[in-house]
Amino acid sequence: MTGARAKEPIITLTSDFGVSDGYVASMRGVLLKLCPGARLVDISHDVPPHEILPTALIIEATAPYFPSNTIHLVVVDPGVGSRRRALALAAVGQYFVGPDNGVFTPFLQEDVMAGAVAIEEERFRLKPYSSTFHGRDLFAPAAAHIARGADYRSLGPSLEDPVKFPWPRASMEGDELAGVVLHVDHFGNCITSIKEEDLPPWEAYYVRCCDVDFGTLKRHYTEVVSGAPLALINSMGRLELAIAQGNAAVALGIKAGDDVRVAATK
Repeated sequence: MTGARAKEPIITLTSDFGVSDGYVASMRGVLLKLCPGARLVDISHDVPPHEILPTALIIEATAPYFPSNTIHLVVVDPGVGSRRRALALAAVGQYFVGPDNGVFTPFLQEDVMAGAVAIEEERFRLKPYSSTFHGRDLFAPAAAHIARGADYRSLGPSLEDPVKFPWPRASMEGDELAGVVLHVDHFGNCITSIKEEDLPPWEAYYVRCCDVDFGTLKRHYTEVVSGAPLALINSMGRLELAIAQGNAAVALGIKAGDDVRVAATK
């Protein structure tokens, strides 16, 4: 991979900035000033503030649906201004730019990552340069540089040890499949670390979390009456805990980190 040379390169933006202030607009302005032909796509600016894992989950779920050479600019950066490194990454035929804090963990696996560099070339930084807004002054210029067709490797030296956090996975504990809640979405649905391919070849799957019996796996929300709990495999291919036309996190007190169990029988 040497660069995104499309006539209208796509740059996605993900952050915890919200949209009530001007932070996102500032990044968009820099991108358009440096790469006027870019097509900017907002993935989300409402991820939980400073929360790395939910952000990584969102990028894992959305990046595969974008064309090759898309540049994903991700700024969830509680360590901004510190000694944490800045990262540009090539993986799954696309590019990722943001802090080296684990937010790109799903794309740092050996079977998908093509290479990574530390963004150190000062000529790509805005001037004046703020130590508290790297999204605008460091990451946006780096993303625009790639979008204009430059090799991402020109941004700095090769990085052999990008930060990866332990990615929660499912595991067998006795005769049960164990996982955890990773993220609560806008609807209050609870997305877990258990993927569809993790499910053993049982005839039926019974799910429970926080002493709540979710019954057998369902295919869609209308298989239960309104207000009833259910478990299903969602569009991300992950086990999801929900309430039909309701908010499972609020109604049942479920939160990220809670244990989830799947068994062959009740």
